[in-house]
Amino acid sequence: MPDFFEVVRTRRSIRSYEDRPVGEALLKELVDLAILAPTGMNSQPWAFTVITNRQAMAKLNERIKALLLAPAESPVNEGLRQVLSNPEFSIFYNAPAMIIITSDPTAPTAMIDCQLAAENLFLAAHAKGLGTCYVGFLMFGREDDEVRELLHLPEGHELMAAAIVGYPAEKPGPPERRPAPFEWVW
Repeated sequence: MPDFFEVVRTRRSIRSYEDRPVGEALLKELVDLAILAPTGMNSQPWAFTVITNRQAMAKLNERIKALLLAPAESPVNEGLRQVLSNPEFSIFYNAPAMIIITSDPTAPTAMIDCQLAAENLFLAAHAKGLGTCYVGFLMFGREDDEVRELLHLPEGHELMAAAIVGYPAEKPGPPERRPAPFEWVW
């Protein structure tokens, strides 16, 4: 097992994946590790759905791209519009799996707890030799009926986080980081 600090230092968002599936047992293990995340008042409000069906991901890709490019609602700039308009571009970067995290949004710490679980998932996946990328674009469809149906969201739950998972086809170097602003308070 790699050193924890090395895992934290070397984890990157992966946007290019090998064309091979991730085993069911390994995906289940990632979820089991995700739920070890801190959770406010031990509420554990999350639910996890693993999607490995390429057709479902292709439909989700098309629906999310359509929502993002809708003229009246589009939150994208012109450069991003060109990327999203490319029929070859997938918001899932052709990853073989996606893990979504949902919760009852009325749980007091739902969003925070689910984001912490996602971070555990990212670090665990990297330690296991897998790549991940947070799928922020998917959040734009969280209230869309078609997206909710394709994601099989549990009744009363909302999408809180999503990650694509697969074997990396690239190993990007570290991004530049600004020094963290902080001060000592005595």
